Amino acid sequence: MSTLRLKNTYSKAVEPFFPLDPNGKVVTIYSCGPTVYSFAHVGNFRSFLMADLLRRVLERRGFDVRHVMNITDVGHMTQDHLADADGEDKLSKAARELGWDPYKVAQHFERAFVADAKLLRMKNYSGAEADDASLHPRATGHVPEMLAMIQTLIERGYAYPDPNGQVYFEVGRFPDYGALSGKVMEDLEAGARVAVREEKKDPRDFALWKVDEKHLMHWDPHGPDGWPEGDYARFKALAPGGVDARIKPGFPGWHIECSAMAKALLGDHIDIHTGGEDNIFPHHECEIAQSYGASPQAAGHTHDAVAESKAEPFARYWVHGRHLLVDNKKMAKRDGTFFTVRDLMEPRANGREDVATRLEGLGFEGGRVPANVLRYALLSNPYVQPMNFGFDVLAQSKASVERIQSRFDRLRESAGAGDASAAVRELVANAERELDDALDDNLNTPNALAAIFKLVGELNVAEVSPGLSPGDAAFALKALEGVDAVFDVLDRRARSGMLPKADVAARAAAADVAELTAFVASKGDTTDGEVVEALVLLRHAARTAKDFARADGIRDELKRRGVLIDDTPQGVRWRLP
Repeated sequence: MSTLRLKNTYSKAVEPFFPLDPNGKVVTIYSCGPTVYSFAHVGNFRSFLMADLLRRVLERRGFDVRHVMNITDVGHMTQDHLADADGEDKLSKAARELGWDPYKVAQHFERAFVADAKLLRMKNYSGAEADDASLHPRATGHVPEMLAMIQTLIERGYAYPDPNGQVYFEVGRFPDYGALSGKVMEDLEAGARVAVREEKKDPRDFALWKVDEKHLMHWDPHGPDGWPEGDYARFKALAPGGVDARIKPGFPGWHIECSAMAKALLGDHIDIHTGGEDNIFPHHECEIAQSYGASPQAAGHTHDAVAESKAEPFARYWVHGRHLLVDNKKMAKRDGTFFTVRDLMEPRANGREDVATRLEGLGFEGGRVPANVLRYALLSNPYVQPMNFGFDVLAQSKASVERIQSRFDRLRESAGAGDASAAVRELVANAERELDDALDDNLNTPNALAAIFKLVGELNVAEVSPGLSPGDAAFALKALEGVDAVFDVLDRRARSGMLPKADVAARAAAADVAELTAFVASKGDTTDGEVVEALVLLRHAARTAKDFARADGIRDELKRRGVLIDDTPQGVRWRLP
């Protein structure tokens, strides 16, 4: 296997990846997650899925990955193209427009994001990780860490309070500012002049802590009033001496949030930081500056010492996905080209009849894009290139997924015992090598998918002549399952099955109804073979007990899950449409 190479925005070069872990086993990733003031759109999810793909590629190479993606629920201002972002907090703006409390806004849209992330099979929202709060930190839950970091920056001379009780990072104290984005000082000064504040030492300085009486979220650094239970005590433990007396009650700036959460959950230095290209400046540029100032590396350094020794950014690799465009332009609601994930997966439920009609014309059942097809579409273009997204991309992705799925289903139907032939082993080995080489080449997904389609085509030919033995099919099936662990676009559920009549009777008689019921409940709405069989057995047990209402209810439940059953003389046959 070749070495994974990634485009590092900081160095502007494609570099071989080597983890910080001296044992070469653990990789840490921090991804800028959603600001939960509205439903996430497909451009957001292109960036999130890029990080998900990268994580899966690392795991395929044998690394143990700890992947943190934050939830921004305070402090992200509307004019976020400026380092010292101005305007209105996006959560406060949404709260005012909806007539809700900002915490209610955040909770509502966070739940929606998590639901979308699960449908799109993001790995850090599946299994046990879905409930691990340390992998999905909320900004409002880490204000103690932010204030403690701000105090460290003040003590080290990298930040200063202004007369209004706000705190600014002094950009002049960090000569490497601009290295990530490539902006020179003239660019930074021109941008800073857009909104000059007299209280700043330098127009380029950006806020770490903001004070605004109209803001709906406040934290008092000097007393426990208004803090969530336990948070003020944690803050006092992190900063026993408190914070500078000049700091007034307020709320954190957007940039300090990610620095504090990444440090608290992953350490002073991490392997990879991901985000969209719009995060490069100012958000990630500011993160680098403040994270350095609060790091052990900066302790005791003077301005001149930092200038003489290149500051090491707190993330070793900065990986950014390019913009998603529609019709080669930015998405725009006025043009009907702005799409949330829900607009595509459930367009009619979201008032997008226009979208549903176009999708039906392209063969999408019910005018809906399946989540796995949308996932495929968003991963199919190289992340280092802008993506021109549209209905043609969705139609192509649907056909591509169906082609791979068809091959997968036929392999599963014919897989059995026995060794694979040398010819099939060679086909699989070549495909896996080409796939891994493509993914190692800066996540070149088009070439990786080409390797999969080449394998599918070769297996289709081999199935005709000389034919695939059960052992061949089983070997190729296992390879496709391994490949899909990276792209995760296949429906890997058993599509059909047959429970012989005698087996159903015997197993239903021996089964513990309570245990079977609990097992089905624990699996949620999944429809894998074990769940279907459990429901079939519960239905048979109900019919044996002459509880026909319950038996009919179970049949309806199977139908709701998309499972069709047929009582035949041989037994119960089931299938997915």
